[in-house]
Amino acid sequence: MTSAQNGSPTRALVLGGGGAVGIAWQTGLLSGLRDAGVDFASADTVVGTSAGALVGALLSGGREVTDALASLAALKEIIDLDSLAAGDQAFLEIMRQARPDADLQHALRAIGRAANEADTFNEEVYLNLFNTLDGTAWPSNYRCTAIDTESGDLVVWDQGSGVPLVHAVAASCAIPSLFPTVTINGRRYMDGGLFSTLNTTSAPQTDVLVVLSCHPLESKGTGGGGSLATSVAPNAELAPLRRSRRLMALEPDFSHIGEPVNMMDPNVVIEAFQIGRRQSADAVAPILAVWKHEGERRETK
Repeated sequence: MTSAQNGSPTRALVLGGGGAVGIAWQTGLLSGLRDAGVDFASADTVVGTSAGALVGALLSGGREVTDALASLAALKEIIDLDSLAAGDQAFLEIMRQARPDADLQHALRAIGRAANEADTFNEEVYLNLFNTLDGTAWPSNYRCTAIDTESGDLVVWDQGSGVPLVHAVAASCAIPSLFPTVTINGRRYMDGGLFSTLNTTSAPQTDVLVVLSCHPLESKGTGGGGSLATSVAPNAELAPLRRSRRLMALEPDFSHIGEPVNMMDPNVVIEAFQIGRRQSADAVAPILAVWKHEGERRETK
């Protein structure tokens, strides 16, 4: 995708994965930016992975991003800290046996098999967590990611994929061992953030790219909630993109609540939302400078 014919820059927003805490942080940040006049819903493309899949679907669908908090409240009703700890421990054991450092694709297939066999709650119950999206048509500028449990391949769904929005978003968020895999057209899918928490390659080339990473930009998937320890660090993934477009990436500042943060800890959700709101105040000016492409416009190649 190159610059629009009228000279306006093309723009993409990437919302990364990061569990319940990531949903809350992105929601706080985006709602604060919206109140300050930053309209990300106007992006040519919005790409969501895991936490970002739910937030991105609401944003691009013209909904209030704070509706995502209803899903988090529903989640808290069906999963407690003991279940969370057991799910994380089970995932770490799956990851150890899969050996992603040796062969990532093989590891993802092994994780997929284990995810399909995991003793989690019912898929229908899981899908109900996303009923805040009921009645929302698939937005024309929205895509989300998931991983096919059988092949280990990353899939990217958009409006033309013929996949129900609720199922696609739920699949993108389906952390192995904690949540059930999601069945779509006879195949089963799991969390799209298992290798890359951002999946920026799923966005088309645009003049402007804004990335909201729920994990520190130099990290490799820390803090529980299903991220592979060998995931590429966000900054390493973004480095080549900086050469061809104007790019801004934001990360959360969880320093005063202790790190690493378990990204599925429901007790951190409200604080993460408030952190996002506070960060939005400092982010408004630099984001507007990039999003509105002030100054000389750079053409993508």
